[in-house]
Amino acid sequence: MAALKATIAAGLACLWLAAMSVPAAEAAIPSSSTDARVPFCLATRSPGPGSGRRPFCLTSRGLPAGAHEAVRKDAPEKTVSKLEGNKRRAWLEQAAFSIATTVNYWAGNSFPEDRDFGLDLDSQISRVLFLDGWRFDSNQFSLNWSHVLSGATYYQFGRSNRLSWLYSWLMSIVGSSWWEIVAEPKEVVSINDQIMTGLGGFAAGEPWYQIGHFLCHQPGPVLRVLGFLNPVVKLNHWLDRKVPESEGYVQPGWHEMNVFLGARRLAWGRSEARTDVYFGFNARLIGIPEYGKPGQVRRAVADAYFSEMALDFATRGGHAEETRFLTKAVAWGRLFQKIDDSGGGYSLTLGLGSSFELFKKRPLSAYDAMPVPVKTDLERLQLENPRNFTEKLAILHVAGPVLDGTVFHRGLRLRTVVEAYLDFALVGSAAINEYSRFHDISGLKTTVFYYGYYYGFGGTLAASARLDWKDLRVHGLAGFGAWSSIDRLDRFQAEVTNNAHLSDTRARYVFGVGWKIPGTPLELFADVEGVRRRGRLAEMSARSFEKKIYAGLSFTF
Repeated sequence: MAALKATIAAGLACLWLAAMSVPAAEAAIPSSSTDARVPFCLATRSPGPGSGRRPFCLTSRGLPAGAHEAVRKDAPEKTVSKLEGNKRRAWLEQAAFSIATTVNYWAGNSFPEDRDFGLDLDSQISRVLFLDGWRFDSNQFSLNWSHVLSGATYYQFGRSNRLSWLYSWLMSIVGSSWWEIVAEPKEVVSINDQIMTGLGGFAAGEPWYQIGHFLCHQPGPVLRVLGFLNPVVKLNHWLDRKVPESEGYVQPGWHEMNVFLGARRLAWGRSEARTDVYFGFNARLIGIPEYGKPGQVRRAVADAYFSEMALDFATRGGHAEETRFLTKAVAWGRLFQKIDDSGGGYSLTLGLGSSFELFKKRPLSAYDAMPVPVKTDLERLQLENPRNFTEKLAILHVAGPVLDGTVFHRGLRLRTVVEAYLDFALVGSAAINEYSRFHDISGLKTTVFYYGYYYGFGGTLAASARLDWKDLRVHGLAGFGAWSSIDRLDRFQAEVTNNAHLSDTRARYVFGVGWKIPGTPLELFADVEGVRRRGRLAEMSARSFEKKIYAGLSFTF
């Protein structure tokens, strides 16, 4: 058996070296035949003489003369002069990062409770190749969802060195595999970490890259300084500073970035309504340079062409009552666009999307705020009392179709997005608190017992619409997600004596309006949100509904 394991290990090593030598194809960057930095503008004609008012425009520059003839039906896709991808530097940066984090892990003797395998060859081959160590781990929620940020970091090493999104996604998977197999040889190979880190690299990494790349190529010093929000992009941009081709950046067809501050009113069930401070930021980019410009286009879009990142907090008394984090990227699409010289027409894309969403309420119990590591001080869990876990969700919308359509008509812009995803999720059980009132929770899945959440597969369907007209904005969103627990491969599966099945659903709607103060980058906004949660644990079910009202002021740049 030992000889067989050694032979298998050697064979896989040879296959790995052969695979790493295969070059990845680079996607061309499309550009119109006119100025590559032409911004998208909603104005269909110049303002009348003496009007004293500029047309509604999402950027400060107008459409240059002759841009109406920039793109015609079936026109060949053109490219700007650009540097070739620097694979060597990308892998060197990733290797340095991986080695540094590995050394830090071992020097700090991290997670001493997670010591399941020996360092001998026989144990490691059984752990990795014979799948003895492939399990869903028993770590706390905050640690497990944050692995998506590690995947996003690995992703930057590829993208910021001008490699394709698909190749950069591969680097996330490689980085995750290094960590699980090489850096943590005494621990289980965490299936959930492989999914969150490896597959989540694109969903979180592409928006981070696109926003940082955009900021690094803006003329204003403030925006360029904000480019440090992505230090990897900033570093590689600086390393290429003496190469003229490195400035061959095509501005996105449309972008919107804003920070906001306001108040939130929350009411649920029979509880007293509460008011919180509400603040955060949003950033969105449509990277197709032809988007919204007159002409007829019908072509494939190989690169990632839509990116979104949002983060918001509702705080009270210095505590984050609710935290929401969202990223989304869409690639591998097809563009259909027809806009006449007056600015009327449509733009339609159908592509492959991936997204990550985190939602977390402030913990109310000590064992939820300071999670207890498994197999340690069970007294801190206060098992004599019913559970009091608060809501938590971390959803990786792994992949799915995204249909994105915009109608333009006389300065009016109506954009509608319909999307559907297959999900892997860390789901805080909506029924665990109610279940614990009548049942002993001992023997439940490890993460349910300690932390109140489970690993699940499921799906999400969502549709949104936004209308922009002059200084008015109206938007709405409706979404539904459903998830079901994974009932196998628990790290301590033999100790799961009550392998009860769990399932949860979430329905959410948002409706809002905004009014831009003329001549300023400021907008007044008001939103209404409703969230309905339903959950089941074995025969026990629970449900809740929350209504939230938001109002405030945003600054757009």
